[in-house]
Amino acid sequence: MRRAALYLILALTLFSCDSGSYGAVTHRGRDGRPDQWVKHISKDEYKILIDTNGDGRPDLIKTVKGERMVEIESDRNFNGQIDLVQQYVGGVMVREIRDDNYDGKPETVKTFRPNGTLAIIERDPQGRGAIDVIEYYDQSGKMTRREVHAK
Repeated sequence: MRRAALYLILALTLFSCDSGSYGAVTHRGRDGRPDQWVKHISKDEYKILIDTNGDGRPDLIKTVKGERMVEIESDRNFNGQIDLVQQYVGGVMVREIRDDNYDGKPETVKTFRPNGTLAIIERDPQGRGAIDVIEYYDQSGKMTRREVHAK
């Protein structure tokens, strides 16, 4: 009897620990597995973590402050590492950081004006972890200047 009670307590403890390391479970898929979590950072800031491919790990993380999105992080190849970061101010994307070869180092950083138009693209085409090319864009989206730095 005592052993059964211990097992019951253990089972209830395990099943009630929905928060885990990702935060509080806010949605489950058709299979019953958690696929969305909320993790509070501060009084007015939180993260929404979403598992889009059903592997049990979040691959899309939205950070919200107040009622506005401030950042979206994505794991596009589902390897457990963030490879796309989009930052927002006032609901408008102001910066995008991309790791397109999934090596953990960004190859492209795009900076946008407050109205959302592209202003600058910084590139690391060699994947060395250093910016080699900087492109500047005018309000219409036309490239006005390109700088290539020596290696």
